[in-house]
Amino acid sequence: MAKHNEQLLLFLALDSGLHGIVLTSTAKIAKQFGVSQQTASRKLRNLKKAGLISLNASPSGCEISITSAGASVLRKNFLSLKRLFGGKQKPSISGKVKTGLGEGRYYISRPVYLKQFKTKLGFNPFLGTLNLRVSNNILEQFLLALQPIEIAGFKTDERSFGKILVFKVLVEGKQQAAIIFPERTAHARDEIEIIAPINLRKKFKLKEGSKVSVFS
Repeated sequence: MAKHNEQLLLFLALDSGLHGIVLTSTAKIAKQFGVSQQTASRKLRNLKKAGLISLNASPSGCEISITSAGASVLRKNFLSLKRLFGGKQKPSISGKVKTGLGEGRYYISRPVYLKQFKTKLGFNPFLGTLNLRVSNNILEQFLLALQPIEIAGFKTDERSFGKILVFKVLVEGKQQAAIIFPERTAHARDEIEIIAPINLRKKFKLKEGSKVSVFS
């Protein structure tokens, strides 16, 4: 992929939070990169054609999200730079415990999800999530060092359930767990949900506001 396309992909990922959707315009991109709107539009089409972004026109601009292929390209570049500049210390992120919305328990308890969790993560999750408030910018850097695993969505007679992206982690450097990102969620971009085979709050005696470290 051309270097200028990589720069645009990174710009969009930083703006969207990698796993979110960004509302932008060719005018904004043109100004950022010092090119014409026609050139900006062409660059976006190239990224879409390569399968690196999802691009939809809207009355107020362009709705763009990074695809799994696009995230893989960014991750490859990140790991290369990390080997060049970083040490041997494992990437980590810290956050503070907060009370969730209660929806995590409902979703992860669906049998179709549970079967995939067991197969792809190697454990049956405790039916509840640990919610942490984190720095969004640091979170995106942390996730780039991890390999995403996709839990497929499904449909029932009543409704459809979206896919879930999961990332294997170690809570406090020792407890097997996974960060989950449901395709449909009401959580803010600076909040993450963690599942594990045990009740993390009880194991680590956590309460509202407790600081928790998560390692790759």
